[in-house]
Amino acid sequence: MKLSIRKSIATVGAAALVAAGVLVSVPAANAAAPTCATDKTGIETCTGKLENGAGYVFKVPANFKGTMFFWEHGFRPTYPGVSAVPTGVEEITPYSNSTRKDISKQMMLAGYGVAAYDGTVKGARGWNNTFRVEMLKEVIDTAMAKYGAKIQKKVVYGSSQAGSIITPFVEKYPTYADSVGILAGTTPSIADSLQSACDIFYILSVFADPNIKGCAALGVKGQAGHMASVGELLKVVALLKGWQVNYGAPGLEYPAALKGSGIPQRSALLLTGLLTGVPTKSAHMDGISTSALVPEGSINATVAILENMADAVATGMLAGQSLSEITGPGFYDNTKTNWAAMLDEGDAGRYNLGLSGDDGINNMLAVLSMAPRVTGDAAAIAKFKALDKSSFTSKHPTILLSNEADRLVFPGNSSRYVDRKREVYEKSLAAWEKTMNGRKPIWNTLALYAITPETYTKFTATGAPDLTAAPAVSGVGHQDFTTKQMKTWVDMLAIAAKTGKVPTSAYVEYIATKVPYLSGDVDYRPADLKYNFGY
Repeated sequence: MKLSIRKSIATVGAAALVAAGVLVSVPAANAAAPTCATDKTGIETCTGKLENGAGYVFKVPANFKGTMFFWEHGFRPTYPGVSAVPTGVEEITPYSNSTRKDISKQMMLAGYGVAAYDGTVKGARGWNNTFRVEMLKEVIDTAMAKYGAKIQKKVVYGSSQAGSIITPFVEKYPTYADSVGILAGTTPSIADSLQSACDIFYILSVFADPNIKGCAALGVKGQAGHMASVGELLKVVALLKGWQVNYGAPGLEYPAALKGSGIPQRSALLLTGLLTGVPTKSAHMDGISTSALVPEGSINATVAILENMADAVATGMLAGQSLSEITGPGFYDNTKTNWAAMLDEGDAGRYNLGLSGDDGINNMLAVLSMAPRVTGDAAAIAKFKALDKSSFTSKHPTILLSNEADRLVFPGNSSRYVDRKREVYEKSLAAWEKTMNGRKPIWNTLALYAITPETYTKFTATGAPDLTAAPAVSGVGHQDFTTKQMKTWVDMLAIAAKTGKVPTSAYVEYIATKVPYLSGDVDYRPADLKYNFGY
């Protein structure tokens, strides 16, 4: 999801806040052949349009060694206002949102071919996953028609929303990939993540602004629906702007039962983040460092949630509006949500001071449990839970790379993916052990994580967090990795395409000593997502 939220929030008035074998296939019948040209370095660049008019790009270097990478980009809005609307292919290889750089040069030097396309369908983007599964197939068909047997191995990889496209794609078209890569990616169903984004709006409506309707306001199609979603977003942006100035020190004004209780607004902000899974580390806040104005780690974590929440709510609202055009209004329902169960006991202890102690926790959870709930529409809810449905039966070597503290696609998506694949693997292994027929199933999924430095928060002379300082060098942000981390991931995918297996734990441990802030612990597990809808 390449959304320049920090810049785009400014556009809407909040400048302060801060993606088995060689495939021989036929080209898409109605797509024209690409137009190609070779530059003085020997790189051939081909451009063309898919059957529906969406553009695509191929780049193949003179030293092409037979491995072609097919890139699937993340979420893009259909309408302008919060984030720029693409006008064509804007990403062709893995890209860092902070440095604004991709690794095209590094991939060309390594002899990889690359392909990418613009995932627009008649000018519409949003959550158009079903269309993009077929568009990706068409891109690969077109590349195979152009290069034929020169393409010996195919890597299908992508970022963010691409996780919900690639996962069903390789299940539907298993011969179209030799290895699979998901970078900071969503795990189907997106309902698992979006429910938490909708919860943020709901909880803030209880504790901070009863005028917030959040996801309950979504469902109108087209420009009007987009503007309604932006209106809901602006209500939360106004809160975040105010809290950035005063760090939520004033007492709660809502609900009436807590007015005058002495519980500061920042405690409700912290609770909101913990109940919904917003990371407690951010670009500038390490969740540990203290100062005169940040006297305890839980206060540091509260500011981290404040900094992270802008991106979380912006993309959540835009994606939610896009999804509502598929499901219809009423996909969000919290009538069965047990808010107390959503607060991890460890978090309740770790952040106890920031939550205003046990009494503050109990009082806030009590009023939240008694607040009027949002009742959704049964048909819309069913469609919501079935979005991007996947079986997780792909046997392709699959390598995930996530940030420890991704503020937008929470890292629990990776552990959710591993859990889904593990369940399928263990069932197939048990079935094989009963008969010993055929090839023994192998575990072929690897989740990698970019981690943060232990401490990195900077403070001004007054002790205030310096949110203008250089951000953490690793582990934070969304689709935000170092060049070395991205190139290492790509190289692993190329090796996996050739061998049919993900790298061993010993290899990962070794390579982590060469790549700063890449975890060598293949069993590392981030905080889980708050919801599990199942299938």
